[in-house]
Amino acid sequence: MSQDRRRYNRLVLSLPVKYALEQGQEECSLGVLKNISLGGLYFECPWPVDVAAGQILNLSIAATLPSLDLQDTSYLSARGEVLRLDQPAASGRNCGIAVRFLDELIFSAPQC
Repeated sequence: MSQDRRRYNRLVLSLPVKYALEQGQEECSLGVLKNISLGGLYFECPWPVDVAAGQILNLSIAATLPSLDLQDTSYLSARGEVLRLDQPAASGRNCGIAVRFLDELIFSAPQC
């Protein structure tokens, strides 16, 4: 039986996530968060993508947290390194991107 290597528990969520390469990409692309933990996140986005393992992404997640924001939406931001890119299954159009956080998640203004 294989042992799970994760250090943190994951929350399974479906929230919009915007991402951009730290260097070289001015426009944000849009994906859908699938899970998140204190150590990183996994999201899906339309294929093809201009992202590769080892690249650094700036991420912004829109979450409805009315108790924290008067506009009913809060934004979590982080920088992360792409660990893995899962190409779409034969029947799918989305790929998956696994990211390890390089900094802590912070509340911020909308990014991108």
